[in-house]
Amino acid sequence: MIDSRDPNPEAFHRIEEIPERLDEQHHITTQTLGFLIHPTISINLSRQRGPLRIADIGSGTGAWLIDVARTFPSAKLTGFDISPSTFPDPSTLPPNISFCTQDMLSPFSSSEIGAYDLVAVRFISMATTRSEWIATIQNLLALLKPGGWLQWIDSCNFSLYCGTPGASRKACQEIYDGLESFREKEDLVIGMGMQARGNVGREEVWRGLGLVDVHEDVFSTDRVQDAGLGFREKGTRNAMACFVGVLEGLVSQGKGEGWSRERIERVRREAEREIDAGVYHTLDHVCIVGRKPDI
Repeated sequence: MIDSRDPNPEAFHRIEEIPERLDEQHHITTQTLGFLIHPTISINLSRQRGPLRIADIGSGTGAWLIDVARTFPSAKLTGFDISPSTFPDPSTLPPNISFCTQDMLSPFSSSEIGAYDLVAVRFISMATTRSEWIATIQNLLALLKPGGWLQWIDSCNFSLYCGTPGASRKACQEIYDGLESFREKEDLVIGMGMQARGNVGREEVWRGLGLVDVHEDVFSTDRVQDAGLGFREKGTRNAMACFVGVLEGLVSQGKGEGWSRERIERVRREAEREIDAGVYHTLDHVCIVGRKPDI
């Protein structure tokens, strides 16, 4: 689920998401962070009495919810996404998991307001400004019970590196640079299109909205150093597939100045060869957690 206020929102909405890519992204991210639910939240949820309700915003294939269900088998888990295209077959799911089509910036139904112990958000923005981020958080806070937790995971600070001397990064960089319009907005706070310059004050935004027990963790995607897992290569191919999908969405709308389907395909093939030669990327995975005050 991408922030619909991004400069070219339909570029995202028209991406044909590949479930396998989303599942791989989930697996790599979980291994990188080392948790599904931040330990601070998990400890508190485990102490609660009565059935838990957990919402996943931008749920995609539901991989995160399915994994969470193993830890909290009696919780009621609901996935929300702007498109149902990657929702799993209900017959394959545990009975405590359900999915709803929902734009996170539109009002949720009254039955959802104040209903959740945890609202989790992952990878929903390419580049989000402070004002957009505040509006989104305010909408999601309405879903929380008093004392409920918000967990937001997103990525920023994309960088390219050579795995071997003399390797070209030109095509991979060209793809990333093609998304420059998403980095032209003022006062960005989070998202894959963001390059942080100093402290951008994300925790201060949360505290300013009334959240307490706010904490931010930052993990590099290069944190897990296990060549056998192949996270560098898999993660780089995954990120490039996402960027290419955005470019294709722009071109399909007659946008993406200077880009065409032919150029995208040519650069995509060149980028694949660069990755074959050892070029890889890193991102910062940012996890921010905070609690809605008790009444």
